[in-house]
Amino acid sequence: MSRRRGVLAVALVGLLLTSGCIGFLTGSEALQFSADPAKVTDSAQQETNYEQARSEPQTVTRNFTAAGQTRQVEVTNQLSEYSRSVNLPVFGDQQVARFTVLSTPKVEVAGQGPFNPVDDLNNTELVLTLQQKYEAIDNVQPESERTVTVYGNETTVSKFRADAMTDTGQSVEVFIHITKVEHGDDFLVAVAVYPTQVDGEQENVDVLIRNIEHPAGGE
Repeated sequence: MSRRRGVLAVALVGLLLTSGCIGFLTGSEALQFSADPAKVTDSAQQETNYEQARSEPQTVTRNFTAAGQTRQVEVTNQLSEYSRSVNLPVFGDQQVARFTVLSTPKVEVAGQGPFNPVDDLNNTELVLTLQQKYEAIDNVQPESERTVTVYGNETTVSKFRADAMTDTGQSVEVFIHITKVEHGDDFLVAVAVYPTQVDGEQENVDVLIRNIEHPAGGE
């Protein structure tokens, strides 16, 4: 189950180049856009008992044709994933709690933009997009909303209840928390997923969200 939930946030990477919103760009050189990495502070990991599972770039390349010319656009997103072991009767002592931060560039050209589709998606649209792209998640239902302060600004964190399929084909009910933050030249999307049987995990999620580190515009 932990491997599949990791793919949940990775599905966000495919959002960036699924629309033709930057198809008007023409030229001979490939356009390249890269996000700065986002991560959770070491102190927040220690406080919540989360450990970094991986940190890696995710590159998406698409060709757009306009005015008889083809232009290649390459976008590099940054993905950081964290996990925590929880002892549950169904799973035993496994890393079934996951927190992922995706940093994706705004994509601005000549002062125009952002052209990143993530800019126009609210939390509900983001989680429904994940459901469409990730077959192991189904029946997503809104649960609640709250605000968490990130970089001095309040951001809305949406909580959803959903059904997830484990690697062994077992169905389990999970909570999904998702939020989007604009910081510097990038959008940050944070996603947390864990079984509903885990008590008090929302507090850990809020600590992780509040302690995301990301350079603003290369600072």
